[in-house]
Amino acid sequence: MKKLMLAAIALLLTVSVVYAESQNIVYIDSERIMMESQDTQEAQQMYQSEQKEWDEEIAELEEQIDALNNEYESKKMILTESGKVEAQEKINQLLEKRQQKIQEIYGDQGLAMQRNAELLEPILEKLRNVIEKVAVENNYDMVLDVASGAVRYAKPKLDITDQVIEEMNETVE
Repeated sequence: MKKLMLAAIALLLTVSVVYAESQNIVYIDSERIMMESQDTQEAQQMYQSEQKEWDEEIAELEEQIDALNNEYESKKMILTESGKVEAQEKINQLLEKRQQKIQEIYGDQGLAMQRNAELLEPILEKLRNVIEKVAVENNYDMVLDVASGAVRYAKPKLDITDQVIEEMNETVE
């Protein structure tokens, strides 16, 4: 009975593999595509350039805070109580402004996140179109993405990641 059950399972697995290969199922690695795509690299350079500007804005505020702190420390012995309070308020205002700037740029719904999404959206749309084009041209029935974790094993001959990267890079917009 056990031999019959094992034979049935082996037959079922063999039929499944043969069926999958006859169905033209292939896979890609979208993470690798995104890392190697010229579009993504250009978007990343743009983002990093903008990020540098944002960081410079924050650094400028930090320099102002440091300058006020140094000025306060050097003069605090000769300042009146009201002068000390006024100096501390200026420092606190700049600290708050710096914190607001950081939140505005790098917060949950900040400028950095929005800009990243803006830059990636057309690339992801292009990737979807390229995958569909490659699949139709090659008569693939299904294209799986190993980056999603759904594929635990696949034959290397089914991997069309290189083909998609080539197509992405040929159609740089």
